[in-house]
Amino acid sequence: MRTLSLLMRGAIADNAQALHDANAVTILRQQIRDAAGALATARRELAVAMAYHAAEARALDAIGARIETLSDGARRALADGREDLGSEAAVHIAALEDERSDRRAAAARFAAEIERLKRLVGQGGERLRDLDRGLQTARTTEALRRAGLEGRRVTALSAGALGEAERTLARLREAQAAEADVAEALAGLEAEAASGIEADLDAAGYGRPRTDPRAVLDRLRAQA
Repeated sequence: MRTLSLLMRGAIADNAQALHDANAVTILRQQIRDAAGALATARRELAVAMAYHAAEARALDAIGARIETLSDGARRALADGREDLGSEAAVHIAALEDERSDRRAAAARFAAEIERLKRLVGQGGERLRDLDRGLQTARTTEALRRAGLEGRRVTALSAGALGEAERTLARLREAQAAEADVAEALAGLEAEAASGIEADLDAAGYGRPRTDPRAVLDRLRAQA
């Protein structure tokens, strides 16, 4: 049972791997889309964090301005002998300075986290661009591979068709040569038959008329 289970699991893994390999380009394209979506989300979160950090910086500036205003008023009140107002202002200033210190420390930590996120987003963008370039290369390679397979298939079919055509032509030429041989033989037989009857007619005295040398001699004597 353990062996059967291992065989089944191995077959499933092999089939899954074969399916993955056969559709690697499609899978990579979807993975890149998923990565691009995650990177877009990270960019939005970074933008929100940067906006929050900018708001914190403005808040710190406002606290600093408040501290300066209270300090100026307290100094003038103390100069006029108003210890009560000076003491009350000092309590508020101390609280504001504590708040400013705490928020500055938090802002510093937040700024460091933003810088880290910036680096991660930048690296992610570069890796995504590398993946996209790799996808384009893979798509081109896959297209060339499929074109090569199709070309080899067409070449094989063409070679088979050409071979059949060449064999048909050879058979046709053989048939034509045989017909030529038959025609030549018939012509020879007809010629032999014609020459045979001519000889028979000549022998019987019914052949083509021949010029009598004596008639020629008599004509010549008459002309002399």
